[in-house]
Amino acid sequence: MAPARSKALRAGLAVLVALVTLGLALVSDAGRPALAQADFFSFLRPPATVPRAAPKPQRPAQNSGWWPFQPQPQYEQPQQLPQQQPKRPAAPAEPEGVVYGSADAAVQGKRAAPNQFILVIGDRLAAQLAQGLADSYAPDRARIAVIDNTADDSGYLPTPVDWITRAPDAIAAGRPSVTVVALGSEDLQPIKDGEAFVQPLTERWLELYGKRVDEVLTALRDKAGRVIVTGLAPVANTALSDDYAKLNEVLRTRAARAGLAFANVWDGFVDEDGKYLANGPAVDGQRRRLRFNDGVRFTRAGGRKLAFFVQKDINRMLEEPGKAQPGPDLANPGSSRPAALAGPPVPAKTPDPMAVSAGAKAASRVLKDGIAPAPVRGRADDFSWPPPNAEPAATAPR
Repeated sequence: MAPARSKALRAGLAVLVALVTLGLALVSDAGRPALAQADFFSFLRPPATVPRAAPKPQRPAQNSGWWPFQPQPQYEQPQQLPQQQPKRPAAPAEPEGVVYGSADAAVQGKRAAPNQFILVIGDRLAAQLAQGLADSYAPDRARIAVIDNTADDSGYLPTPVDWITRAPDAIAAGRPSVTVVALGSEDLQPIKDGEAFVQPLTERWLELYGKRVDEVLTALRDKAGRVIVTGLAPVANTALSDDYAKLNEVLRTRAARAGLAFANVWDGFVDEDGKYLANGPAVDGQRRRLRFNDGVRFTRAGGRKLAFFVQKDINRMLEEPGKAQPGPDLANPGSSRPAALAGPPVPAKTPDPMAVSAGAKAASRVLKDGIAPAPVRGRADDFSWPPPNAEPAATAPR
């Protein structure tokens, strides 16, 4: 009896081991493709080749609980796309204006010919100013033309170019509505005074130079009418910039005496500390190079910024009808043509001290006490009736 029980026990253990082995095999096949699971019972199929459909992609099994033999789903990491750098907007193209040599050249072959001409006379820097003005007025080229009549080494001094002699022909060819003068950068040279030469920026030199500037401005104003005197811009050389600042004071003073506009361009080419600026904001809002490496000449953008400081006076003069009246002859202060036409000067009246005192008291009462002054007959605050200069009312017949 015992051997039979032992034999049955061994048979049961063998069956249990077989079942465990089969269970482990099934668990290990759970993570294999469906094709491998299907081949588990391949020994029961005939040896012929059976066509099979392509296996369908299986969705990863959701983990409903922890099981040591259950395969965990594999998740792919999201692919990171390269970051694109934002594109900077391209700088707008600068306008390209045309500079003409004469008014006839500006109107030749055009249906809508310009009828307003801006004549620029001066040295080599004036030529760059002319190009800057042409670029600035490019949108108005059908109405406004810029005429260039410049000589590189010229100045207010008579050598090597005498602008008093040259101005009439330049004005006749340009037929200017406005004339822009840009001279002075070549004038720091000795002036002959009798048999001697006076060195630049000395007291005697400034006196002689001021008289010469008066002569040139008087000649231009008498021939052209509307004239704008352009100041000098700073340069990279600090000592030369200081000399140009002194010349600007002479030009500003003499332009005011002649009744002419003075365009101060200095502040457009210095930084906040007043130092020379080679790169800076241009008129289109972009930061551009304004001066060349020599520290004197202007780039295309610099010439347009130079023109910006002159345009305000040009636009005002182009809108004014008629022609500016000639002022006094600054070269000969004693002979003023308007005074000669009007007769001898009338002496100015000396103000009455009592009237001045009364006016001061009235102003004090208005400011301190708030008491309005008494109305004056015929003034705007006179509301009496009948008003002055009114005709008496006609008497009705009885």
